[in-house]
Amino acid sequence: MTDVGKWLRDADPVAHPGDDAEGLSPLDAQAMRRAMLTSIDARRTTRLLWPHPLAIAATIALTLAAGVGVGRRLPPPREAPAIAQVAAAPAARRQLQFATPGGTRVIWVFNPEFEP
Repeated sequence: MTDVGKWLRDADPVAHPGDDAEGLSPLDAQAMRRAMLTSIDARRTTRLLWPHPLAIAATIALTLAAGVGVGRRLPPPREAPAIAQVAAAPAARRQLQFATPGGTRVIWVFNPEFEP
């Protein structure tokens, strides 16, 4: 099997400067420049169907319309009566609990009669 790297090294003109050290002739270089410049002039610019700001505004409007439509079809959220009862009882004992990843549990009990 032939090594691709060997093919690339054999075909590298910089690695073997003996044969084609001059590069292109001035006439060939001028013809290549002329061909590139004429192709730049001949290219056509295509217009976008929508300008970018209009496309962004339309996307935002469609997203808002879809959100409003879905929001009207969803049922209203239920209220939690247990939360309202706990908030209404100011003399109840309150506490804060949390657990660490190591398994330690911390519980703070707040005294409602505390006066600093």
